[in-house]
Amino acid sequence: MSALILLLPFFIAFVSFFLQSWANFFNKSFGVDVWTRLLEVRHVREAGNRIPREKLPKQFMVDGYFDYPPVFPLLLSYIPEKTLLRIKGFISPFFDMLQGLFVFYLAYSVSGEFWFAAVAQITYVLTPVIAAENSQLTPRSLGYFNFSLPTVALLLHYLNGSVSLYWLGVLGVMFLFLTHRFAMQAFLFLSIFFTFYLNTAIFTQAFLMGFVGAVLLTRGYYLRVLKGHLSNIYFWVVNLDYRYAHQVRGIVKKDTQTDLINRIYKIVEAFSPIAIFGMNPWAFSGFVYIGLEHLGYISRLPLLDLFAAWILFFYALGVVILKVRVLMPIGEGYRYMEMATVPSSILSAAILFQLLQTPWAFVSQVLYVLLLLASFGLILFFQIKSVIGDKNRTVTTAMYDVFAYINKHTTSKKPYRILCFPHQNTTMTVLHTRAQVFVNADNPGLLRVTEVYPQLRLTPKELKKKYKLTHVLLKTGFTTLRELGLTKKSVVFSRGDVILAKI
Repeated sequence: MSALILLLPFFIAFVSFFLQSWANFFNKSFGVDVWTRLLEVRHVREAGNRIPREKLPKQFMVDGYFDYPPVFPLLLSYIPEKTLLRIKGFISPFFDMLQGLFVFYLAYSVSGEFWFAAVAQITYVLTPVIAAENSQLTPRSLGYFNFSLPTVALLLHYLNGSVSLYWLGVLGVMFLFLTHRFAMQAFLFLSIFFTFYLNTAIFTQAFLMGFVGAVLLTRGYYLRVLKGHLSNIYFWVVNLDYRYAHQVRGIVKKDTQTDLINRIYKIVEAFSPIAIFGMNPWAFSGFVYIGLEHLGYISRLPLLDLFAAWILFFYALGVVILKVRVLMPIGEGYRYMEMATVPSSILSAAILFQLLQTPWAFVSQVLYVLLLLASFGLILFFQIKSVIGDKNRTVTTAMYDVFAYINKHTTSKKPYRILCFPHQNTTMTVLHTRAQVFVNADNPGLLRVTEVYPQLRLTPKELKKKYKLTHVLLKTGFTTLRELGLTKKSVVFSRGDVILAKI
């Protein structure tokens, strides 16, 4: 096999990297959780590239301790902050390249067919939810890789009894605990499913040993991470009614939602059995595989059977969560489809290659190409509309101007104490200014911000009296001075759609 063909998976990985990161050339300051992640990295860096044990800086008006899984911020803490700010949009796509290559080599190892592996990798790359998630700095791509690796290792151990694969699975689970909370939670649910579906204890054993290993390796720090995880779930248990409420206007019956991301959430929730496939259309392969196998068009393979079960479990779980409202605190249902991208891409390629040996060869090729093109279109649509065209989640030029004004006028003796609308702008304000901001430093502190988020329960003037707030920072596209009980006379700085007003 020529060197050019051997380099093909790396070329596909590079295309994936570009597809996920190109929008950052047009909007380098997009993101909500980005600023929180950058703050976490700063805390770790300032603690000497270690997890800080003391309370976080007073810029967080609702104080607390560092409680995020340590792997991602520890890795990035070795990158200087100025450099990290420049390259932040390329980090998640880089980690996702690893998962794309994992798909290729896994597909090649189980089939021995190079072009089958290449098609599986291309299918993975053109999964809409992957590019959507990785267009900003997020630990999800690393977390999902750490999810897929031990899951596949344990499934292969189940099939062939390899002891080395079992311990690779256990080690992978331990690092999963230390990398990403949602991926760990999804692994827990999948472990329970496979325990009963396969009648084996290997998944629950790996989960428990991974947990113990994470606690021991971090000298107990992981227990703080776990407390934060459970606190986040509980916050949405008590605030379930306000999941889609406007922070200032509350629950508006008429659909006036203009934010594309929230509109997508609501559409997927309303039409979940079908719309959920928009996030990962290749997950439909689970149903197709079972149907074609019963019709005799394709042959059953043990690993593909397990991949189909993996996909269908997360599909069912996602739909149930979207339909059973009280389950929403354990994660938006569509996110569980993100955990099935590896098996769905390989299973989709397997179905295609088996159908090429049947009279349906031409039809299957046409349908496959059309689905690839549709997925590519969805990726571009999302990035253009909600990354390049975003206003509410982006540090715009106007925001940088107001941050410069705040830094010029705030002092350590008399700091600005700021309330943000929307609340998602809090951590970007902490990162870019010296002001104190009404936001929680850790997840247990979420319950202490419920007077402001997810729905405003007290007026800014009442909050001023209670918390000694001095200013409101707002975006006019989100709310107005009048809605907050403030007047134009209170404005101390205005630029574009950004206003800083005294309370």
